Amino acid sequence: MKRGVEVALTIGLFGVSACSGRTEDRLPAPVRAVVELTKTTRADYVVYNWNRIEQTGGPVEEWSAEFHSGTLHRVETPRDRWIADCATGSGTGLSLATGEKVVGSKVALAACGVNTNKSFVASEWRGVVSTAFGPAQRIRLIDAHNVRTYDVMQDGAIVRTTYELVNGSPWSLTYAVAVEHEKPDPAMFDAASLARSYVPDRFKMAPAPKTSAGPAAEARAGG
Repeated sequence: MKRGVEVALTIGLFGVSACSGRTEDRLPAPVRAVVELTKTTRADYVVYNWNRIEQTGGPVEEWSAEFHSGTLHRVETPRDRWIADCATGSGTGLSLATGEKVVGSKVALAACGVNTNKSFVASEWRGVVSTAFGPAQRIRLIDAHNVRTYDVMQDGAIVRTTYELVNGSPWSLTYAVAVEHEKPDPAMFDAASLARSYVPDRFKMAPAPKTSAGPAAEARAGG
């Protein structure tokens, strides 16, 4: 997934090496519990997201989606698709741009909940916040390159993520525009399914302007 700044800002899979050990083991208990929830949940859910990335030449906006059922997880963006078994730590990622595939544990570390392919140098549990989909726990994680925040629902679904480079810029905001709790099609977690998208066309379009504030505005508002 060689996408310039997006390597640092989004899930980051192609060209990223997994660190040794479990990075979540070194987190304070309240933060670790939330990270573990995102990785061990057995809930059925689908989260359709909209992403805004602030860049020097202007913001880039795009869709993404997360599908989860039992121990299985699937992520889609316009350029990449990944599937993983979060219990066994196995997975496969496909770059639509190059056809490159990545197979192994780093796929699951990235795709299953909070990305733990990098070690954290600091973290903070920021309490319970209100979201359009109900209350969520907010955590803040810092690694060598990024400052991240995640809003995590009680079933482990992530409905809001922000990334900031440690030097203060650029910002990235990912927020859910729809959350569903029906069981996803089991076929989407098979490697052969990476050849097609399971995201409806209506979620590949920008949401109404009133829900697309962007990370810079949200930062000014104290988000």
